[in-house]
Amino acid sequence: MKNNILLIIAVTVISMGIIAAVIVLSTVGKSGEESSDISSSSSQTTPAPETDTPEPETEPVVTVSEKETAQTVPTEQTDDGSVAPEAEGIIATAESLLGVPFVDGGETPDGFDNSGFIYYVLRQNGYITCPRGVAEQAAMGTTLEYDKLKGGDLVFFSNDGSTAAGFGGIYIGGGKMIACLMPGTVVKEVDITTSYYMDHFVCGVSLS
Repeated sequence: MKNNILLIIAVTVISMGIIAAVIVLSTVGKSGEESSDISSSSSQTTPAPETDTPEPETEPVVTVSEKETAQTVPTEQTDDGSVAPEAEGIIATAESLLGVPFVDGGETPDGFDNSGFIYYVLRQNGYITCPRGVAEQAAMGTTLEYDKLKGGDLVFFSNDGSTAAGFGGIYIGGGKMIACLMPGTVVKEVDITTSYYMDHFVCGVSLS
């Protein structure tokens, strides 16, 4: 009888041991699978969210030469393609005086100052009321923008970048004027399509 009791106890202990071992093994296996899943999931790179924010646009840099090219060179012609008769006379007189030296206060072919040259050319072409000073000459006709100039018009510039006319000339077309600018120079053709003249442009004046 005693032996039977001991046998039952031994079988019970062994059975409990087996059950415990099965439970432990089952728990360890499940933990290993979860760890593997977590490791696999963390190894995948999460894509960055897309945005619809546009790239900032930078304003194009414009060089001086591009500015000059972009300007419309004025025309010396009328709408029908011919030079106005009064303009022909003004241009011819101005061209005939090329090479005359600058003389302070001069207003004859012996020598001119800046406004004296304009004064002489216009009076020779019938504009006997032409004033003597640059500021007054800049106000004697219809004011024009740079790209509206035609041959025979007057053109004026500032000395300091302001809106006050400081000197001028007679526009002959092709982006050029004839003027007597300063002491030590002569009456000559001047290119007014350069950055200096465009930056200092005040106005053109049409006499027609």
